[in-house]
Amino acid sequence: MSLKGNGSPVARRIALFGILMIFWYTLSGFLDPFHLGAGVLCCAIVTLISGDLIFRSKRSLFESARIFIRFVLYIPQLLLEILYANIDVAYRILHPAMPIDPGLITIETGFTGDVLRTAFANSMTLTPGTVTVDVSGGTFTVHALVLETSQKELLETRDIQNHLGKIFDEAT
Repeated sequence: MSLKGNGSPVARRIALFGILMIFWYTLSGFLDPFHLGAGVLCCAIVTLISGDLIFRSKRSLFESARIFIRFVLYIPQLLLEILYANIDVAYRILHPAMPIDPGLITIETGFTGDVLRTAFANSMTLTPGTVTVDVSGGTFTVHALVLETSQKELLETRDIQNHLGKIFDEAT
């Protein structure tokens, strides 16, 4: 059963229902009749309401699962970046001699996927000191607390951009 975007809508909804059920019971931890029934009911409602929003891409279920696993493995790295940025911003605010030089940065990417562009914009916004203020196609406008440092990270090393590009198999 291939669950590509052009596959059977029934197969996609069955797969979504199965995924939601596994997620429900993993988080619930209860297998009594009440929780089993509530899980079936809630998962059925979500499947009916949003079943057409899932599996819209041309990727197979295997490719989508691979991307999902790589994204989950990216989260600890993002959390570390958020921690480092929090410490840097706090230090700059509390230490009067540290420079604060706000400005806007424009980042050009080759990102075409909506999920990838959203993940990239949110990754930058979650990192303290930067906020994504506009996204137009693959062009991102970011407000930075310290322009020079942010330009180095976002335009030269491009760590976040490169990692997300690899995760979603898109060119940066």
